[in-house]
Amino acid sequence: MANDPLFSLVYSLSGQKELTPLRRFLRHFDWVLFLDVMFLCLVGLLMVYSASLRFSHSGAFIGKQLAAFAGGMVALFIFATLNYQIFSQHLKMVLGISLSLLLMVLLLGNQYRGTKAWFSIGPFSFQPAELSKLLAVLVLAGWCDRHSRELGNLKTLLTPFLIVLGHIGLIMLQPDFGSTLVYFPILLAILFTAGANVFHLMIILLYGLIAGSVLLLHTYLSLSPAFLEAHPFWEYIYSGMRLGKEFLIIQLIFAAVFAFAYWFLREMRFRIYWIFFLSTYDHIFIGWFSSSIYANSIKNYQRKRLIAFFNPSIDPMGSGYHVIQSMVTLGSGKIFGKGLFSSTQGRLGFLPEQHTDFIFSILGEELGFVASGTVIILYLILIWRAFAIAGNARDRFGSLIAVGIGTMFAFYAILNIAMVMGMAPVAGLPLPFLSYGGSAMFSSLMAVGVLLSVSARRYTY
Repeated sequence: MANDPLFSLVYSLSGQKELTPLRRFLRHFDWVLFLDVMFLCLVGLLMVYSASLRFSHSGAFIGKQLAAFAGGMVALFIFATLNYQIFSQHLKMVLGISLSLLLMVLLLGNQYRGTKAWFSIGPFSFQPAELSKLLAVLVLAGWCDRHSRELGNLKTLLTPFLIVLGHIGLIMLQPDFGSTLVYFPILLAILFTAGANVFHLMIILLYGLIAGSVLLLHTYLSLSPAFLEAHPFWEYIYSGMRLGKEFLIIQLIFAAVFAFAYWFLREMRFRIYWIFFLSTYDHIFIGWFSSSIYANSIKNYQRKRLIAFFNPSIDPMGSGYHVIQSMVTLGSGKIFGKGLFSSTQGRLGFLPEQHTDFIFSILGEELGFVASGTVIILYLILIWRAFAIAGNARDRFGSLIAVGIGTMFAFYAILNIAMVMGMAPVAGLPLPFLSYGGSAMFSSLMAVGVLLSVSARRYTY
């Protein structure tokens, strides 16, 4: 509008000057989103400081988090002022950077707790997987924007599916199971917004359900040796969940069953297409195969956490300890909490990973239900603004970016808060802007910068 001659004429007749790019940017800046994120960051810095007081070098934690916050704010303003459409013009480069970072960390990264996922730069460390999530959102959004008219074809969905699997595969080689969980929700949200066939999305969801179910069954059986000894059938199924001879035999049995079912229904004069059986079998095979790869990648303590989710009391001093202590810590704060910096469960060391995965529990203990509920409202505002930006974006690319970033924040916030309440498995997922972690803080603020860029340019012509 600012470049429209009629707009300029009206401004000149009214005695006003045409808006400069800076003034126009500030007028369209999403201050609600910005202030909401600043409040979350402030709460996060206070909680990281409180949760790290039990450590002898507590100053190092808050110092690194402040440095990440400062760097993230610089990145936020850079990406907010940068025209987001530039990413659409360089999708291959963005994808190359994302995959190269994940590959380089496998070759040159440092290993910590059995996971090779960090680059160390002096006293600081950087986790490429955090940045790659945002880069994957940009690539998926750009690709779906370019091929929006072709998304009704199931074959077209293979490319974004492979983009996601490429990221997941490299991250699983680290291995870092928790960081892979967000990719499929992002993929489904972007494809749905871009106009993909709902039936095709259900097929992708079916794949995820099969892979997840087989992985969960594999986990349960791996922790139940007595049950396997008493039931040879389930012992064979368990063997078939690893890539090997048993796996091939089980898949051949599935193929024979589906072929017989198709032949039988055809003989009974049922009008049913063979592609339905082939597609269903393909999903079982690919889902089972993917789950077998996952099962060989995740560590034993991660398997135990999955089972402890269903009943933490099975192993109260082992895999269920985190969940039990988290619920005790969260509930002990009651309505108004014990007071800031007055955590007893955290200070005495009963709650593990209190400054990272379980920081929301420390928040509940020190500041109570009122403050915890306020933080949840702040996350709801963040998610609302992300999807509102998606609805008001000037083009499809901006809308898809906002949907992907909003889904990422929603997934992490919901799953982490559910995790500390014992309503979801302990998957090692950070709480955006609150959990300790420089890479997560930096990349999250960068993602907010991209959102602000989409928002500020909704009226640009």
